[in-house]
Amino acid sequence: MAARSSSRRPFAWTEKELDESVPPDRRRLAAALQSICRHLTVTAPHGAVVIHPTQAQAAEYLHVSETALTRYLQGRRIPPAGVASLIFDIACRDAGGSQTIRTTKDELLELRARAEQERCGNCSRHRDAARVAGQKLRALQESHERLERSAAERARELTELRQRTAALKQETQRARSSDPTPVSEAGPRTVQGAACTASLLPVPPRRGDRQQSKSGTLAARNVGHRAEELLHGGRPDSTLALLRHTAEAYTPAEVALLVALLRTQGQDDLADNLVHIYGRDHNDQDVVRAALILHEQQAVEDAEALLRTAAAHPGSALARADGYGLPR
Repeated sequence: MAARSSSRRPFAWTEKELDESVPPDRRRLAAALQSICRHLTVTAPHGAVVIHPTQAQAAEYLHVSETALTRYLQGRRIPPAGVASLIFDIACRDAGGSQTIRTTKDELLELRARAEQERCGNCSRHRDAARVAGQKLRALQESHERLERSAAERARELTELRQRTAALKQETQRARSSDPTPVSEAGPRTVQGAACTASLLPVPPRRGDRQQSKSGTLAARNVGHRAEELLHGGRPDSTLALLRHTAEAYTPAEVALLVALLRTQGQDDLADNLVHIYGRDHNDQDVVRAALILHEQQAVEDAEALLRTAAAHPGSALARADGYGLPR
């Protein structure tokens, strides 16, 4: 190993300036390492002895990188315990014994241990910030899990509602195919627990018309089932969705019967909402038919409310889609 000539004084590279942010124990450890490194004597492979080695020669001699040695001497990095012991042992050997070194090996390792336990202000702030960020992350994860569970529950409810709607539409289509004439003779039934029997409204059916009487009974049974679903609908949003599907799938006669049945059960809010939805979204012909049946059943206020709602919403989206209610 050839010695590099330099105009600087010997071991000037050990005199590192310490930044003000370096904590006290790290400063003491860096100062001790600077003092110990001044006892290094490098022996070249060909036998030449370099009494005053450069920093590069000393780093190679100690088997560390020059950058790491610089950081050790500046207090910016704490050397591992094995590296600190190696530096001390080599310097002690080159100095001819530990009596010429001010610091003992135990003292050096003690300084290193204290420096490792020391935390600067920035480290403390970073640790607190990391803890707060971890808490926020856990809270967000819990909120995400709750949202996923809620979304899954809503998806299940929507699937069930669609299935019920599809079944209701099939029932309605069968009822319409078997009922060529208006079923204003059909009436609501009274709900008694889980088992309910159909009870026709007091509109005298035509004599001898068995097919129409059968259709009215079926319509009353459908209306009774839907009344049970509305009464036990659970959450308000599910009940509102059920009302909308009812208004879409039911015939004017069935809607009128359902309004009357809800009134008899004391469910005035449900009845009002059904009247509003049906009058808002359906064509004039269906609204007038439903209002006529309500008027026949002495439900004059509901009939008037239905007609007023339809008048306030001319040309509704449903009416345009069906081709009704457009100006001629």
